[in-house]
Amino acid sequence: MLKWRKAFQPQATTPDMVAREMASGKAYVHTAPDKYGRPAIVIRTKKHVTGEYPIDGSKRLAAYLIDTAISRLPPGGEQIVGIFDLRGFTFSANADFAFAAFMVEAFFEYYPRRVSQVLFVDAPWVFFPAWEVIKPLMRKYAALVRFVSVDELRREFFTRETLPDDFK
Repeated sequence: MLKWRKAFQPQATTPDMVAREMASGKAYVHTAPDKYGRPAIVIRTKKHVTGEYPIDGSKRLAAYLIDTAISRLPPGGEQIVGIFDLRGFTFSANADFAFAAFMVEAFFEYYPRRVSQVLFVDAPWVFFPAWEVIKPLMRKYAALVRFVSVDELRREFFTRETLPDDFK
């Protein structure tokens, strides 16, 4: 992790450096924590189009969002939650295995013990072949993944006031 941070320098990333890709709306740090006090990163997979942006830029945006979420931890808080909105996911446009491999690495190698849970929301059947490729990369961390419906996300993880607008 330290070697990666020294080489990649995510802490040096400024909002201007990721503004263009952030404007795509493919991912953001939600303004309110979940019911457990965890800052949430929401990834809208249908807006992540494979090859639309250079992979290095996407990696920088991901690290920036993780660092931003961590900076919003409440006193004593240590973990964040990742929410992958899989509604509208298509295998041909959104199955970016290079980026998925980086996200697995980032969540579990570069930010160890910072991700408490990864929620896959409303996964369509076409997502499951991609999941079969990604799951072995996650090794023991695959246990942190939970497939949920939008309704389960609403009931179990957020209040009416704190629910991300995408899921209202």
